[in-house]
Amino acid sequence: MESNFHPPREVARRVALAASLLIALANRPSAVLAQSAPPPAPAADLLQRIRALGLPSSTDRLTVYYSPGHEAKAVRLRTLIQDARQFFADSLGISPELSIAVLERPTWERVITDQPYGIPGIEGAPPVAFLPATDDNLAANDALSLEAAISDTARRLIAASGRTWTEASKRYVDLVGLHELGHAFAAAYGIDVPSQWFNEWLATYFCYTYLRAARPVDAKLWEGILQGYRDAAHPEHRTIDAFERLYFAVGAQNYVWYQARFQQQVQRVHDEQGVTFLRRLKQAFPRGATRMASRDELLHRLDAIEPGFGAWAATMR
Repeated sequence: MESNFHPPREVARRVALAASLLIALANRPSAVLAQSAPPPAPAADLLQRIRALGLPSSTDRLTVYYSPGHEAKAVRLRTLIQDARQFFADSLGISPELSIAVLERPTWERVITDQPYGIPGIEGAPPVAFLPATDDNLAANDALSLEAAISDTARRLIAASGRTWTEASKRYVDLVGLHELGHAFAAAYGIDVPSQWFNEWLATYFCYTYLRAARPVDAKLWEGILQGYRDAAHPEHRTIDAFERLYFAVGAQNYVWYQARFQQQVQRVHDEQGVTFLRRLKQAFPRGATRMASRDELLHRLDAIEPGFGAWAATMR
């Protein structure tokens, strides 16, 4: 993996930090602004911050750091992530450098300052995938809140996974971690990602490709939870343009609703091409290529690889 990899959540963190600094500067007296001051020291990388906590860790092919008392879950998550990494090493020849952190809320809030507890993410170079150690977290609780309004289709998918909606809502958070790793896999594979929405779409494609090949029961659970969001969420924002403009600012549940809509097209394309789509995508969007001039140009080029992107996007206008 290239050392300058910055996943989208890291980019969002940097944008938010820059905005806060600009606001702070705007509120400072002019006399203070006129003074010469040394630039602030850069924040420690996430892996450095994790290591500084002195957390217990366990190493197999990857190292996982974890809050005390959560070794069993940490090892389970490491196995899941190692298996996904091995799958893409075998199928695409990529094996990005990576560490894992499985954290309780108090520890999370000390080192993950820009993301609420329970929303998995990936940050840093080399990257660290961070996941919650407990089931009482934002992502699981939000999925749980939808149960009364989900469709029979969602219920059948969850039943096929062998779990209740409550159990599935908790397991789903682990699988979101695989979506976050999709950003690292895309970067390691050398795909140039020309937009926010397609960046998220592609991360889900990596996640879902692994699940369909290696963990089909979890693939049903993933489909069922995201079907539930399409059934029960009431999004304020529904267009690709709004997602591109606002990104996380659409709001937490609206954001997952977008991910659920991306999953619809992910599943359709995967049914047609599977992992072959990723190989063709790399050829069409190699790193360093010229950025797309517009959303329509991107959709046109995707349609050339797998017809139907334009028609799907038209349902989100």
